Amino acid sequence: MVFKKKVDPLKSALTALYNVRASIQRLDALIDRINSRRSKLMDMAVELQARGETYLAKRYAEEIAKLDNMRSRLEVLKLVLEKVSLSIDLAIAMRDFKLIADEVSSIVGEIKKIPESKISDLAVYFSELEVSIRELASTNLETGPPLQLDTTETPDARKVLEEARSLLKTKLENENLQPPALNK
Repeated sequence: MVFKKKVDPLKSALTALYNVRASIQRLDALIDRINSRRSKLMDMAVELQARGETYLAKRYAEEIAKLDNMRSRLEVLKLVLEKVSLSIDLAIAMRDFKLIADEVSSIVGEIKKIPESKISDLAVYFSELEVSIRELASTNLETGPPLQLDTTETPDARKVLEEARSLLKTKLENENLQPPALNK
């Protein structure tokens, strides 16, 4: 008989969140490197154009166009990863891992298909992200009800709230509810 290891969905979600945020940081670093390389190439192209070497200036301009295209694709990928990060944050807060895991796993599957996911700096994070999302999606554990706030008031809390309301009311009355630009 083979015993299946119990998977803690919170741990898997936190691991996935770590991998997503690490991927975002790597993307930021790559975008910064592309921007610095682009500015250097632009300086060289301007210098070559000023010297009259139009052939080389055109080659530099083509390279700059390729860098701009790559940067825009990486920025789109970054936006997708930020959406995944927000989804995982929501799943952690709501303790509803199954629904988010299914959605995020399809997104991660699509990300793995694009060429930018093969960049060596990102490939490791994407594979680890895929594993942790797969674990999260395969979990059949009931994690209990979502977290809820206790909104019952105690008499002491009620007194403090009433005092805060009265202070706010007197403050608003003293300011005459006028915008600051009109008070002169």
